[in-house]
Amino acid sequence: MTGAAATPHRCVVCGSGESETIWSVARTPMHAVRPAGMADIASGFGQLDIVACSSCGHLSNRAFDTDAADELYGALVLTNEPVSPGMIAAVDETAALIMRHLKHVPAVLEVGGGGGALSLALARRSAHVDLVEPSRALRPERFAGTGVTLHRAMFPVPALKGRRFDAVVCRQVIEHVPEPAPFLAALRASLADDGIAYLEMPSADDILRRHSIVDFHYPHVHYYRRTEMELLLARAGFALAEVFDIKQGHDMGFLLRAAKTLAHEAPVSTGFLPSEFAAALAKRRSRAAQRLAEISGPIALYGANAYAQALLGLYQQSTPFAAVFDDTASYAGRCVYGPAGEITIEPPSAERLAGMAAVVIAAYLHDAEIARKIAAMGFGGPVYTLRAPAPDGPGRIASLFDP
Repeated sequence: MTGAAATPHRCVVCGSGESETIWSVARTPMHAVRPAGMADIASGFGQLDIVACSSCGHLSNRAFDTDAADELYGALVLTNEPVSPGMIAAVDETAALIMRHLKHVPAVLEVGGGGGALSLALARRSAHVDLVEPSRALRPERFAGTGVTLHRAMFPVPALKGRRFDAVVCRQVIEHVPEPAPFLAALRASLADDGIAYLEMPSADDILRRHSIVDFHYPHVHYYRRTEMELLLARAGFALAEVFDIKQGHDMGFLLRAAKTLAHEAPVSTGFLPSEFAAALAKRRSRAAQRLAEISGPIALYGANAYAQALLGLYQQSTPFAAVFDDTASYAGRCVYGPAGEITIEPPSAERLAGMAAVVIAAYLHDAEIARKIAAMGFGGPVYTLRAPAPDGPGRIASLFDP
């Protein structure tokens, strides 16, 4: 699929119909991971036309194809499953945070739970969990005897209509939803009056601060700043209890309660100049192209994820990416892909690393841990991260986007 129905034309935050393109990619992968050897390898591409609302500055992908959303989110491969100690610990910490605010044996609804790691962690803490997840890769038998009931469907689910839950959890989902207002209203309708909700999402404030071009990838329709999300939550009938910076500000989490009255809407300002932001992104794009061109020999990506997906859409036709390493066991027989074709995902090994001229860590939120791992495997070549900019300090990993 190329070209797309141009949506949204109307800003979901302020309602304006005027916007300015600040980032575009004509042909980008729609999926971070897919089964290898698909019959029609030319399919699975979309377009990025990231625009800033001329009135409030909200960022969104105007080229997102809403008609294909159900198929996109019902994908055959589960991604972002926790595999590293840090990822597993983060899931457990989130489960503990939610359970601290709940009564004994609460009823929990998780919407868009991916592989179900958080739902299972909550169930281990004596919660009864209804998990709503559209991916066809998720099987009910995974949750047999766990206290988790799977609803393999898009939200809202007719079978849950009228039910109220002690906690409603929705992580890394709202950025995928073309029309957030009815979605948030459905979440609020599922929440008991004395319950809590926990929503988590990427932070557009972080993208604006770091000028991160790989954080623009196809499945994300919207990129929310904190002020914008607070406004949308207030409109939906949520009251803000606490806000969390997650992954050093890359993501943001909102602990919410049911609002007794509708909050007053504060105006949302742009906070940045779209033309200057667009120019900064273009510089990042050129720097990475130059650095990749300077590498003589095959390049490996580490991390089959959305950031690798974005990178392949930008550079695969001009760069010899020869391997993609990932620690997710379920990715066996899967691949990443871009305009120049597929690359099979494989576990890292000293033998395969030895044949690489450089490694680019796409899983940049875990770059220090991955860099130590490949060094222990004997790789002594250059290692780059997609984190932009790379933080200073001992063991600093160069960013692909550094000048």
